[in-house]
Amino acid sequence: MITERSSANGRGAGTTYRIHIGADHSGLELSRTLQHELAALGFDVVDHGPAACDAQDDYPAFCISAAESVARDINDNRHSLGIVIGGSGNGEQIAANKVRGIRAALVWNESTARVARQHNDANVIALGAREHTPEECLKLAVLFLQEPFTQDSRHKRRIAQIADYETCLTPLACETSRRDALARMDRTGE
Repeated sequence: MITERSSANGRGAGTTYRIHIGADHSGLELSRTLQHELAALGFDVVDHGPAACDAQDDYPAFCISAAESVARDINDNRHSLGIVIGGSGNGEQIAANKVRGIRAALVWNESTARVARQHNDANVIALGAREHTPEECLKLAVLFLQEPFTQDSRHKRRIAQIADYETCLTPLACETSRRDALARMDRTGE
């Protein structure tokens, strides 16, 4: 069983993650492979579709569903991450990033898989099924899922600024909100 190695956002060592996966028709076969392999490794995998290959499907619905579920789980203090899959992963990343609280990163090599978690505390990754073999994608996914957030103050500060922008209407409101968010992170250890 694969578990988180460190305490990131209150996630402790030995914690098993729920993994939400959404794809488009181009990523369906890879999605099924990853679901099977990640479940075999001990992850709680939730499929957000599609159920069948339809070249006319619209990936935003599947990717947003996966991202919303990750955000909801995190809000409910459940240990959750997500994977969205398409031909390139670009559109899927864009769709996932429209969900408040989601930090989706396009992953294309080992470094981007690790840094997405280490520096950005990404909670969703996007993979391109046409860009990698299933074996490469599994390796990238597992690297992402196992990598802890560094908890470095500069990364926390930057993440807080992004989160603030999601909720602010004016620069002054964002500045006040950022100070409040940083104070909350310091109090809660996030």
